[in-house]
Amino acid sequence: MTVPEQADKRRALVAKLLARKAAPQGVTPVPRDGGPLPCSHEQRRIWLAQQSDPAAAPNVTLGVALSGRLDLARLAEAFAALIRRHEVFRTTYTETPEQVVHGALPAPLEYLDVGDMPRPEHAALDLALARSGERFPVGHGPLLRLTVFRVAPEEHRLFLVCHHIAADGGSLGVVADDLAALYSGLPRPDLPIQYADYAAWSTQRAETRIAERLPYWHDLLSGAPAPLFEGLTAGETASARGRRAGATAAIRVGRETVDRLRRLGDGPTTPFVALCAAYLTLLQRMTGRRDLVTGIVSASRTRRELEPVVGTFVNMLPLRVALPAGQGFPALLTRVREAAAGALANEIPFDTLVSRAGVARIPGVHPVFQTSFIHRDDPKPPATWEGLEARVWDHEVDDAALDLMLTATPRGDEYELAFTGKLDRFSAGQVKELPVVFRELLEELR
Repeated sequence: MTVPEQADKRRALVAKLLARKAAPQGVTPVPRDGGPLPCSHEQRRIWLAQQSDPAAAPNVTLGVALSGRLDLARLAEAFAALIRRHEVFRTTYTETPEQVVHGALPAPLEYLDVGDMPRPEHAALDLALARSGERFPVGHGPLLRLTVFRVAPEEHRLFLVCHHIAADGGSLGVVADDLAALYSGLPRPDLPIQYADYAAWSTQRAETRIAERLPYWHDLLSGAPAPLFEGLTAGETASARGRRAGATAAIRVGRETVDRLRRLGDGPTTPFVALCAAYLTLLQRMTGRRDLVTGIVSASRTRRELEPVVGTFVNMLPLRVALPAGQGFPALLTRVREAAAGALANEIPFDTLVSRAGVARIPGVHPVFQTSFIHRDDPKPPATWEGLEARVWDHEVDDAALDLMLTATPRGDEYELAFTGKLDRFSAGQVKELPVVFRELLEELR
């Protein structure tokens, strides 16, 4: 095709996808009679993981730095209004599991003045890190907590911690916008649907696809390799690491480094493919394995009516890639691109994949994969808070759901590459070394 023909084809595809996203036959409200409602597959995956290992369902966190005169009473009212607005913050879970939406639940807000402590900002970060690992029992709400750290007379840091069964990373932008608007007295449009409506719709929709897609996963996972870090323990006791389940270390590399890797491919190569291929190369060198399975994320927030809804919309998919000896990095890029396309085209809920695809379960080991690669979108700037200057409060989170995770986040002209490793698999020192080794690997790949 000519260039104009290719452009016309792309425009037609975009128009088709947008029309499908806005189509009326989407998510509609389900009746509320006060009884339990079905959980989504995403909620079931998190609930089931937590039954065997409480650390397998890490919290999600949001940090906002506010400069100016903060009205605490106004903030408390806004936080309570946020919980009233989103049903998922007023939801608990039964042992079935099913979800129960309550008419009201408390809005837990705590205020800590660390202004007189040495290095107040660091003190607030340390306390935030400790709170990020505190667990919420899903049978008793609420499943979130807002902490306000006062670090100076007109400097505050807001830190929201929420159970992953109630929200995912993509929902935090909605939460941040809503909280800022409610504090500022701005009107928020009514929500025609809530997360429980999505849960009912998505479970029915998934059943129509599972039967035809299961054979793909049977074939892909047949003869899958043993757990990647089997037998590896860091030897660090629980008392030595306190409440921390993991350790995190990060570096930043220029976008030109990622772009150089993309240009090595023989076709359209995204930053996701380039960095995932590099991550698999790192795992191969760490373990000697040439048959690797890692987890990737697929977001299920695919419809326009779901954009203002808070909940967990993230599904995990296995990515199985062979790395034959002597194969160059350009060939690996092709393998990763094709494997990701196959996984996404045959997506089914991860809990269903595990239960119906003949996956062997090992107590204490995450099924199918023990590592993951997550590529995030560019973070959006914080919403406007009336009378205050707001900015993102970057904070370290050491909650580890898998043995090893790499999260890539674009930040302007750079990429932040954050490794999080479980402390019963790696020492904190080993995790700290990984970003340095990875940066050297990125420069080496040709």
